[in-house]
Amino acid sequence: MFLPRACDVRLLLLLAVTLHLCSAAPPLSPNSAGSDCSCYHPAGNEKALFLHHQFFDFRSLGNETFASNLTVPATIDDSQDGGIEPLTSPFFDKGLFGDYFTPASWSKNASELAPVFMVNSHQNVYLSKQRLRVTSSNSKRLMDSPIPGRDTSDSPVHLTLRTNRLSSFQSTSDLQTAETAYMHASIRIRARVAGSPGACAGMFTYLTDDQESDIEILTRDDHSTIRATNQPGLDAQGQVIPDASTPLTISKSGSSATGSWTDWNEYQLNWLPGQSEWLINGVSKLNKTYGVPTQPSNFQIKMWSDGSSWPGNMTVGGLATLDIEWIDMVYNVSGDASGAACQKTCTIDNIANNPIPQRSSGKVHTAGMWSISGLVLGTLWASILLF
Repeated sequence: MFLPRACDVRLLLLLAVTLHLCSAAPPLSPNSAGSDCSCYHPAGNEKALFLHHQFFDFRSLGNETFASNLTVPATIDDSQDGGIEPLTSPFFDKGLFGDYFTPASWSKNASELAPVFMVNSHQNVYLSKQRLRVTSSNSKRLMDSPIPGRDTSDSPVHLTLRTNRLSSFQSTSDLQTAETAYMHASIRIRARVAGSPGACAGMFTYLTDDQESDIEILTRDDHSTIRATNQPGLDAQGQVIPDASTPLTISKSGSSATGSWTDWNEYQLNWLPGQSEWLINGVSKLNKTYGVPTQPSNFQIKMWSDGSSWPGNMTVGGLATLDIEWIDMVYNVSGDASGAACQKTCTIDNIANNPIPQRSSGKVHTAGMWSISGLVLGTLWASILLF
């Protein structure tokens, strides 16, 4: 099952027609069990109400035709500095995941502060069952890359973003949402990171460098540390702003023991009016009022390095990956009415194990503090199931 949710009827029909015309695409059908939810809220916060819900479960793709012959693409080599490689799977085409997230192929020239030429490639975004294999007790420094070629692992499918260092550039990966008008959201991602020092795994809302809220994992950091950042991180004089970025310690799920970003963890960013909150494995780690975005934004996932002081400068031949099992998003979009009544509010607390939103109360709530699109208020909300 692959569940992009929160679509109105017109979008559902459009997607159905698109998928019918695309032979590589499985059909869509409505998931009626959750279709009458009018609002959603994240765990423990029934006042944070959102109209839209999308759940992308990559684990569920194992039975798809294109997933039965998964191939780990070869790593980019020195000759591939143009970012012109094709998509690695029909899954990333329009009509499927590509309607929601688009792999990027832009590049960034080297500079004094970021001395490594950076090139995004479609070849670094792929579906896989493998992961980096540890060849040393120091899993941060000596890792083997996934073996290019047919992927015969019996592990669940996951999405992988990759970066590797060449002699003249850093090959990187970037996924960006087609939606650019998110206005507050709760975003959860189950992910793991592995590889050489000098990479940054970023999951963040973005409009400009001053309108950005980040979950970041730096492979130069200790395995138990991630970064929670609201931009800008530097003042006009180029000095670090102390309130911008905060290191957080990973705690294992259901335990006070320290965890590692090389293992699967659930990372959550709550972007609310005037406040950002970061959670790890369901535990709130930080609330921040500095730099909370105030403008409509998109959402991006990146695995990158440019040799700057933030990610570090990866050694030539180094490689790192970001693996993602699922992405769960509830959000509002900008531009229309507020104060709408939510006749049925649904929780997404257990969405990873039961991908149908569960009714959280019989009360009628008012979403007065959230930006709600008037366009969707008069439509029938439906969840859609990709199988």
